[in-house]
Amino acid sequence: MKSMPGITGFTFIPLLTESNGKPDLESGTKKDMAKAVKTGKAGSQNGNLLQHISRLQEINSDLEYVQSLHSYFKKENILMDILHPHTFTHKEREIYFNNVFVNFPKKSLVFLDPDIGLEPESKPDQRHLLFDEVKMIYDHLDAGSVLMIYQHFPRKVHDDYIRQRCTQLSELTGSSPLTITDNEIIFFLCAKSPNTHDRLETALENYANSYPALSSRT
Repeated sequence: MKSMPGITGFTFIPLLTESNGKPDLESGTKKDMAKAVKTGKAGSQNGNLLQHISRLQEINSDLEYVQSLHSYFKKENILMDILHPHTFTHKEREIYFNNVFVNFPKKSLVFLDPDIGLEPESKPDQRHLLFDEVKMIYDHLDAGSVLMIYQHFPRKVHDDYIRQRCTQLSELTGSSPLTITDNEIIFFLCAKSPNTHDRLETALENYANSYPALSSRT
C-alpha cells in the first residue's frame, strides 16, 4: 500500500466459512512467529506488526478477529474496508458476491481470502473461490485498482502450479498476473492498467528482496 500511492484504500473480502477457527492458530502462534522471524517470512522485520498479530491471537471469534485488523491499518494511516464480513457458504455464493458489489471500491487493493484458494479441478466447496467469481470481481475493478487472491499451495510441483494458475488467470482476465510467495502460500495479483501493473511489479520485487523467504515473478 505504501509503495503504491495511487491506491487509496485496502478492501478485504474475507470469505469466512464456518470451518474457520482460532484455537489451532492460537496454540501455535509463538512457534509460528519465531519461525517467521528466523526464516525471513513476510512482515517479520516489522515489530509493530508482530506485536499486533500476537494480540489478535487472544480473540476467538473469526468476525471479531477480522474487524480488529482495522486498528492496525488505521495506525499505519491506511484506509481499510471489510466487505460483507459474514459467513460464506457454497450454496449462497451468488448472494454473498451481490452484496459485495453493492459498495465496490475504486482505487483500491482488493484482497480475496478464501480458505484454500482458487477452485480445484473437481468438487469446489466453500473453501474455494470460483473462476467466474474472479471474473466478476475483476470486471468490477477500475483502472486504478489491484486484485489480490490468497492461495495455499497444494501438493504439486510449485513452479508448475504457478504457471498453470497464471495461465488460467490471464485467460480469464486478459491481464498478466503477478505473484509473490514464500513457498507455502502464494498471492496472485492482477491489474487492468499497464501503468499500475508496472508499478505493482516493482513494488513486489522490492518487497521480496527485503525478505529471504520471498520471491516474486510474472
